[in-house]
Amino acid sequence: MTLFRVVGRPLVLPLALCVVLSGPVIADDGWFEDFDVSFNGFVRAEIAGSTSGEENPNNQGGNLQNNQNASRQSFLPPALNPLSGVGSLLGLGGVGAWGTTPLPFADTVRRGDFVKSTSNDFNYAVVRTEIEMNMQFNYEWRFIARVRAMFDPEVYDAFDANDVAGFQGGLESGPHANSALYEGTPSYFDYLADQGGNPNPLEWTGSNYQVYFPTFLLEYASGDLSLRLGNQQIAWGQAIFFRVFDTPNGLDLRRHSLLDRGLEEFSDKRVPMLSLRATYQLNSDILLDAYVGRFQPSVFGNPNTPYNIIPSQFTVHDTYESGGYDDKISGGFRLKGDYGQFGWQASFVSRYATEGTFAWTKSGVNKPLSGLVGSVINTAYNAKLPANSVACPIYNSATCRLYGDSGEAMANSSFSVNPGGVYSADEWFQYAALARLDAIGGLNAAVNEFDGARDIYASVAGNVSESVAELNTFFIAAGGSLRGHIERTYHRENDFALGASYVNESDNNFLNQLIFNLEIQYTPERTFTNPTLSRQAIKEDEYTVAIVVDKWHRFSESLPGTYIVFQALTKNRSDLVGRHLSGYGRVGLDSLSPGDTTTLKDAKTGNASYIVFGFLQPTANKIFEIELATLIDLDGGILFQPGVRWNPGRGLTVEAFYNHIDGNVWGDNPNTNMISSLDFADELSLRVTMQF
Repeated sequence: MTLFRVVGRPLVLPLALCVVLSGPVIADDGWFEDFDVSFNGFVRAEIAGSTSGEENPNNQGGNLQNNQNASRQSFLPPALNPLSGVGSLLGLGGVGAWGTTPLPFADTVRRGDFVKSTSNDFNYAVVRTEIEMNMQFNYEWRFIARVRAMFDPEVYDAFDANDVAGFQGGLESGPHANSALYEGTPSYFDYLADQGGNPNPLEWTGSNYQVYFPTFLLEYASGDLSLRLGNQQIAWGQAIFFRVFDTPNGLDLRRHSLLDRGLEEFSDKRVPMLSLRATYQLNSDILLDAYVGRFQPSVFGNPNTPYNIIPSQFTVHDTYESGGYDDKISGGFRLKGDYGQFGWQASFVSRYATEGTFAWTKSGVNKPLSGLVGSVINTAYNAKLPANSVACPIYNSATCRLYGDSGEAMANSSFSVNPGGVYSADEWFQYAALARLDAIGGLNAAVNEFDGARDIYASVAGNVSESVAELNTFFIAAGGSLRGHIERTYHRENDFALGASYVNESDNNFLNQLIFNLEIQYTPERTFTNPTLSRQAIKEDEYTVAIVVDKWHRFSESLPGTYIVFQALTKNRSDLVGRHLSGYGRVGLDSLSPGDTTTLKDAKTGNASYIVFGFLQPTANKIFEIELATLIDLDGGILFQPGVRWNPGRGLTVEAFYNHIDGNVWGDNPNTNMISSLDFADELSLRVTMQF
């Protein structure tokens, strides 16, 4: 009989351990000759209050177009135009340009008439606990388990898909996306792939709770050899905000994104992985550290949650299960040597990149176009001859149709007739720029790569004017908005890294014991999301170079030592979160001319480069600690995080830190730096922790 169950899954092993622990230990030799069990943990309340008054623009309630009026004019699709479409009708190719023949249907749309805006005082509110058990069997064997549990009281003003049920037949995610993430209220903790499974083993989640084991492993240590088997995090890096050697694990961004206390590095963010890890001291100077494990990707915030980074006009189809990535293996090794003042390290990791890439995919949502303009297109579509029939042996989009009706054609395009999508060309161009995507190229990729789009009279647009005409025509024909459907896939890569360190010795007190670390990573043919969202992803060699300088320095005899760290990093192909730099410098419709063929106005030249500075200063009695962490994007963005910690004793700790984010400190275009993507998240965070 199952004694305890969470979301339908039994937790028999933890109960069995409790039974073992509650009973007497009889054996006093062999495996249990040094048997010992210890526990520790904490309970913490965490809250982050917004100080910006801004909503996350990636969410429905914070969409920047909600309170804007946008004019839309519909046009006859070129393939139906009796003048520009004559070549296509005769089978000669070429269908002219969008915007040639206006239809007598135009309107002004205000997105907020369909989707409610939200207003939040809090970005984050969680109660969490963590308990660690260390079970020592004997000198060589021990079992370690650390469980974390989180509960979110859902104090947010959030989007509810039921509120748009009266528009366009309601929101349907389609058969290849997880409906639980799109068709109701937000889920703050679920990570569900396209087939509904949870990619993270030893994790149980719901919309407002998460229980998981970041550590659940058996360890064997004897002499120079140590083996760890089970669910675990592998921390090869020590840098704040930067990851050069730290490649084994992905990051979990569901909770507080990257905006937790900076000096904690990624200790709370690494996605635990089922793996075998071995460390072996080859000699007195060189350590070998190797692992092999089950591939597990990074986890992004869900749609309409406070730190969501993917615009919610998209429906994401995560192929972790359907693509067979759930049985892929990653592995690698690191060699580390220390020789007095000097040190070196080298690593090789063969893995599936944890961020994955995104590209257009079929929506699978069978909904026809509607309204007057939709009826015009539907009527013309139904009049076409079935493709591959006697009357239509050679397919031509003007005279032949591949599908039974416009709904089936839409299901085979990358768009769906749904509320909560893109309502106007203004919104399309603005959000493409914010997401570092190519608005014109993205439209054309969706047309070129999906026959359902071409079959329903979509065609390639040559410039801004044509793109606007085509987009607004189909938004009107949809009866409101179209949602875009994108697919997340994963790609194997080989990461090579080299590092060198030096501990400075000097008669100058400040320069003495200053530690310098140089880290270089090189990845041949790394795969990146194409800014057009084409299924032809970008593959390019990438290098990352970072320098880290840190030390503990005592400025005064009356104060404990101060920890100081300075870092600099440069990448030649992507930003800190993996977006290809060719998407940088995009602009919205208000900065473009009708004849422009690209939305790239401030093209990024050179590398993406960042600087970090931080320090930690305890007071004389160590009751208080003052700290600072800053991340500066040299293209014009800054994250500034001052904080204070109070340690009154008896296991109680109170922490407060402030995230000030400015994505446009200098420069004319905030879309040329990475930090502007978090510009909405100025906030004051408070954490109260009781240890036991």
